[in-house]
Amino acid sequence: RRRNRHAAAGHGNGPPGRVIRIITTLVSVAYAVVLAVSRIHLQTTARQVVAYIPTAIGLGLVLFDKVAWRWPGIHRFSGRPRVDGTWRATLIPNPESKIPGGGNWGPIDAAVLVTQTYWTLHVTLMTAESSSDSTVATIRSVGESTSRSRLTYAYLNEPRQEHRPRSHPHGGATTLDMTGRLPDQMSGAYWTDRLTAGDMTLARLTRDTGFNTLDEVNEAFPRS
Repeated sequence: RRRNRHAAAGHGNGPPGRVIRIITTLVSVAYAVVLAVSRIHLQTTARQVVAYIPTAIGLGLVLFDKVAWRWPGIHRFSGRPRVDGTWRATLIPNPESKIPGGGNWGPIDAAVLVTQTYWTLHVTLMTAESSSDSTVATIRSVGESTSRSRLTYAYLNEPRQEHRPRSHPHGGATTLDMTGRLPDQMSGAYWTDRLTAGDMTLARLTRDTGFNTLDEVNEAFPRS
């Protein structure tokens, strides 16, 4: 009944496909140049091994990006916090926000879905009235700290049709602070181009992101 509704579209340290393609191409060209210049006569088996090295490196990069960086032994040294999963969020609008008449002054119940690979990051926030998807997202250390990190992303919000007369599509940005490489709590602030802003607190519910609506999240994880 549930399905993952989004793909990783944001990025952290650069577009992963471009990075992988560049590295794979450079390695392939380097090997070809070395073989051509050295004029080494290779036996059949050795020739096949050398030919597969660039492919193995490319597949290794893909494996690292998608899966291997999360493995405990590797994650310890990768330096990137894991924030993938579904989070329960509470939004508290700033009293000075220019919220249209009939709008929700909070606290606002929300769910945040984060899909993450080593090089990609995508954030979806769902409330009862709208949903938003990140257009760009990144995680970086806070200053010189080795334990504190900050997730920053820009997003586009799409209100449900029934709320469009007073709530129009808009853009915004969010910053969320966390501690450690496996955080279960995040907090920060959001603001929009509608001159609204507020604070956010998040608590992780599960690593699963297969939810389509806030109701599905609340059904699976009822609020106490």
